[in-house]
Order: sequence, then C-alpha cells, then structure tokens
Amino acid sequence: MSKSKKRNSPAAYSDVKTIMDFALQKPGLIYECSTVGGAVNFKQRCNRYRNLLREIQQEQFFGIPGQRAETAYDVLVIRQIDAEGNPNRRGARLVFDHEIATGRLIDPDTGEELHLPEMPSILGDPDGQD
Repeated sequence: MSKSKKRNSPAAYSDVKTIMDFALQKPGLIYECSTVGGAVNFKQRCNRYRNLLREIQQEQFFGIPGQRAETAYDVLVIRQIDAEGNPNRRGARLVFDHEIATGRLIDPDTGEELHLPEMPSILGDPDGQD
C-alpha cells in the first residue's frame, strides 16, 4: 500500500487556490514574493495544484474515450517578471494573465471584423460560491 503524501491533497494548496481564484477575476494580477526562489516555488505549486485537480477530475472520465480533464485555472498563464514588469526568470513577481485569442476574427461572408463578447465569469456560481 502506498503512502499518501501531503502534496497529493488539494488542502495542501489552499494559499495557491486563493491567489488563483483572485487571478480568474482579475487578469494581470501580480503576486509579489520576497525572493526569486519564493516566486519559483509558488509558480511550481500553482502548476502542481492544476495538475492535481486534472488528475482528480480525470478519474471521473476513466474509460470514456475522448474525454480530457480540465480546470477553471487552465485559462491562467503564470509568468515570472521583474520589478519593472518585464519577463524575467530572476524576478520575484508572478503575473497571472488569461489565455486569450489575440488575432482578429473576420466574417467570411461580409469581410467585416467580428467582435467577441466579454468573457463571462468562469468561477461558476454568480455569488462566487462553488
């Protein structure tokens, strides 16, 4: 029988979940750490948390072809930046951006640019309760 490790429990990432929940509502959110190592560690923990949630959800799809697990946090792009906001792997800040399409959408019939509506909240319940 294998031992359960703390890092395999979503409860071990409550701090990460709090920050990532804020980042879902506030694209461009910056999380400033006291050291570069702290920023690297926090980013790694964010990615481990996302992977853990995917693994847990994937168990529900076991044996169903074509089904892939996803989390609300998959929209987040986490980059390390310096104090001036430039991408820098030696920066002590993390910026949480949203993965968005940056190109133009053109209607094939009219040739006019189409404008996408605002993205709805991806947290689910409008009260912010899961």
